Amino acid sequence: MKALSLHPHPFRLLLHLEWILLGLSAFKLFGFPGWGRPVFWNNGEIYSTIATQTPQMLGFAILLAVFGAMGLWLPTVRWGKLLYLAIAFTLIGTIAQIQGWGLESLSPLLIVVVLRSCLLFGQVGKWTIAGLAWLVYPFTLAPFLALWVVVQLAKDNLESVTIPGLTILPDGGARLNLSFNPEQVQQFATYMQNTMLYYLADALLSFGLILIFVMLLVNSLVNERQGRRKLALAHAQLYQYSVRIEDHATLQERTRIAREIHDSLGHLLTAQSVVLENTALSLKTNSQEATAFLEDSKRLGAEARRELRQAILMLRSDPLKGKPFETAIADLTTEFSHTTGIEPILEINLPIQFPDRYQVAIYRILEEALTNIQKHSEATQVTIKLAIQAEATDGATPTLSAQIADNGKGFSLHQNQTGFGLQGMKERAESLGGTLQIATESGCRVTVSLPLLGATL
Repeated sequence: MKALSLHPHPFRLLLHLEWILLGLSAFKLFGFPGWGRPVFWNNGEIYSTIATQTPQMLGFAILLAVFGAMGLWLPTVRWGKLLYLAIAFTLIGTIAQIQGWGLESLSPLLIVVVLRSCLLFGQVGKWTIAGLAWLVYPFTLAPFLALWVVVQLAKDNLESVTIPGLTILPDGGARLNLSFNPEQVQQFATYMQNTMLYYLADALLSFGLILIFVMLLVNSLVNERQGRRKLALAHAQLYQYSVRIEDHATLQERTRIAREIHDSLGHLLTAQSVVLENTALSLKTNSQEATAFLEDSKRLGAEARRELRQAILMLRSDPLKGKPFETAIADLTTEFSHTTGIEPILEINLPIQFPDRYQVAIYRILEEALTNIQKHSEATQVTIKLAIQAEATDGATPTLSAQIADNGKGFSLHQNQTGFGLQGMKERAESLGGTLQIATESGCRVTVSLPLLGATL
């Protein structure tokens, strides 16, 4: 039963084309109602009456119906395909046997077989079936060509061409003998070459071109459907990848925000809670000390509000707020100056424009560095340098360089393992193919280098 496993016809357009060819074959077999019936020739006898034609017409109708129904379902396994093809050719052969002399109705059925073979077999199989159909086609033309030759001979009144072995009698009769005149044979062969063989070659060429067109059409439809399926699969995979990347990015961003709030705002609120507890203890014994604790609590609350505002600003989708890059950096340093009282030294040398993703990365890195300086460094001087550099080689990729340095107390890289901080800055640089270096010998110096791919100086 596995060999008989079937699936529906995959192309409605080709199925409709099969029905048109079956209709053409039926017209050649039956004709139109009211136009009379074709004359069947079988075993040397001519059946010209309706009664004698009825059994043949019924057989043709049944065979064509079975042949057409086979196109609705196609086999899926190799042996089923071979059996399917054998049944199709058997039906065509049976139609030819019943039809007898006239075989012109078989050519549309041969094209249908080629159409189906293009959906059943690979390149070798379908070209083999097409070649077989092309070789069978001349046999469907032989009766027509023979009749055409007889008509042509009658048209010429047998004057210019003589059939070898046939002698025309004075009374209009004819006598057939086995003595052939070589000249007559040569004359008749030349006539056949110039007439029947010419039209036979023309018909074979036309039918061959039709088969090639059919195969190219089917190949185009199959390739188009396969391309659409591959494209749909690629889109589905791309969508899954985008969802995963979005989820991963969301998780990273949430982790970063949690660490930032924990390390800054959480620390301040914890300190404020301790101060308030000390205040409660001192209210009964030392009012001056309690007042000092309240002042410290007020200061910690202000810092907590500032940290909260900074965290909100970091969540903005556009950290530059639509401003030009240099203006946004200047505003960032101005805000830092108002908060800390330190006026940063800003040196900018950016001769070319670069993509927004680089601008956001540098802005965020400088923002984080300034926040760390404000919280931990105890610095009195800050220097920021922004420049675009290129190698001496022509056409080299320019590099966006950013450096921020302070004269603070510095820190140990090995001991600073918590929080987003430096790790977040490093990840931003690496996401764009760049590097981030930190030196803490005297104060702290952060250097970022980002290659500007596709840009030229």
